[in-house]
Amino acid sequence: MPLPTVTQAQVEAALHALGIQPGDGLMTHSALQLLGQPEGGPELYLRAVLNAIGPAGTLVAPTYAFIFHKGIDYDPASAPSKDMGVFAELVRQHPESRRTRHPMQPLSVIGPLTEELTALDTHSAYEPGSPADHLLAHDFKLLLLGADIQAVSMVHYSEQRASVPYRYWKDFTGRIRLGGEWHTRTYGMFVRDEKYDAQLVLKPIQTELERRGQWQAVRLNFGWLSTCRLRDFVAVTDELLAADPWALVSNRPSSI
Repeated sequence: MPLPTVTQAQVEAALHALGIQPGDGLMTHSALQLLGQPEGGPELYLRAVLNAIGPAGTLVAPTYAFIFHKGIDYDPASAPSKDMGVFAELVRQHPESRRTRHPMQPLSVIGPLTEELTALDTHSAYEPGSPADHLLAHDFKLLLLGADIQAVSMVHYSEQRASVPYRYWKDFTGRIRLGGEWHTRTYGMFVRDEKYDAQLVLKPIQTELERRGQWQAVRLNFGWLSTCRLRDFVAVTDELLAADPWALVSNRPSSI
């Protein structure tokens, strides 16, 4: 059964119903398949989001390339994102888009906060002073376009703060192109410990946000557009992990 056609007006109406407004900062994750067949192509969704937040708003999408840690030279201006969805790649390719510097967990940015976010160069992507930290300081909203909460990368911010036992710090050294020149740099990431192979389930975060009235969702065809304040997402995740560092792991070891 073919998906129904979706128009830009429909998407903009859904965003308005969620309370997205001019000047908002948005961190997005996407899975567009169930939202409908976009009239004229998937660029429709990007136009709709940019129209909703206007020139005063800033749009951010994680655009991980997954090559630096493999020893492959990384050019943030040209390396395509991998497994992050069509929407994220459209954000990366937008002529006004620029990428934050962390080579393993970068964000692509469009809007007035581009210079601020892309100037940051922290050892890890989710530590104090990082771009993720600045999104919280600017009270960004999380926007899910067809994706569910399982896709939200901001969970790593809370995992780092909680020093969860199923991850550990690891440094990676490689070549990154910055300012038109290649540099050998070392960056860190709080990677999964293969000993545990932790399987994360983020639904408890959404359940608590819904209980607090901090989660909004609008149906579009067979999918959903959802939003919450990024600060609320982090606050709930921090609380869950403070009470139990294994709270989001479905396959916790039996000895825990």
